[in-house]
Amino acid sequence: MTPPRLRALMSRQKWIAIALATIVLGGVLSAVSPAFLTLSNLQAILVQSSVTAIMAVGMTFIIMTAGIDISVGAILFVTSALFAQLMLDTQSYAIAFLGAIGCATVLGALNGVLAVRFAMSPLITTLATFSIYRGAAIHLTGAQNIPVPREMGTLGNGRLLGIPIPILILLAVLVIGVYLLNRTRFGVYARAIGNSARSARETNLPVDRVTIAVYALSGLVTGIAALILLARVGGLQSGIGIGIEFTVIAAVILGGTKLTGGSGTVIGSFIGAVFLVLIDNGLNLLNASPYIYDIVRGSVLLAAVAIDRYSALRQSAWLQAQRAARLD
Repeated sequence: MTPPRLRALMSRQKWIAIALATIVLGGVLSAVSPAFLTLSNLQAILVQSSVTAIMAVGMTFIIMTAGIDISVGAILFVTSALFAQLMLDTQSYAIAFLGAIGCATVLGALNGVLAVRFAMSPLITTLATFSIYRGAAIHLTGAQNIPVPREMGTLGNGRLLGIPIPILILLAVLVIGVYLLNRTRFGVYARAIGNSARSARETNLPVDRVTIAVYALSGLVTGIAALILLARVGGLQSGIGIGIEFTVIAAVILGGTKLTGGSGTVIGSFIGAVFLVLIDNGLNLLNASPYIYDIVRGSVLLAAVAIDRYSALRQSAWLQAQRAARLD
């Protein structure tokens, strides 16, 4: 079996593993609460996971290039703050929407530019921009809570043809993400960069442009997620987006995307996001202390990284054994 096929198989196995884990967890929760399997509750779960899942689509591409973005929670905050402030100043949905989404995309692209042009570590780069972006948002709003117009709530709580609008937006983002990843050169180049950026440069692939585009894509979908969250909450809150970056990263890794880059799956990231929401629901059913939620999320992230590392070591050992067998 060739290495690309091997990587695809291992990614698919991890995708299936998280899918089975989600089904098992859903079965346990349905046994605890018969109301779990009702259509309204399943829709509520998808709505709850929509923000994380939409952001996870962009993060999938970033991690596939062997990058990381710690600043997505801050970008979400900036986008929400700018939208709320523009609504106050202009009373125009169009200006507020375009300004917020454009800002999110530019901030995401800026992360890519800094990482590429100055050969900076994506971890250090986005850790720095996390502080800059969040500080800028707090300065913009004066750390005040800003309500948004009631009509804005339709984006987060409304329905179209009986389906919650956040679910429809999520489906659209998933379809586009799957298409970009599996049917375009953009997805192929992202995988190639994650496998070996040096080899990608030697074959004249547009490494810098694709890397910047990947971070810009993440900023774009984070902006979309920010507006959904803002509509659901009903207004800007100073704590919005705190810690969500780690939930998004955990969803992507749980879904089968390698932390070292080179392979990934958008559908797996979506299932990973749903799995994390189910964990929260389970803790809620158990009346667990709210302070334990972060402990559980952190433990899940740690477990996901450990599993990813173990999988990578097994793959490396298998490849070495195959090479040794061919030499013999």
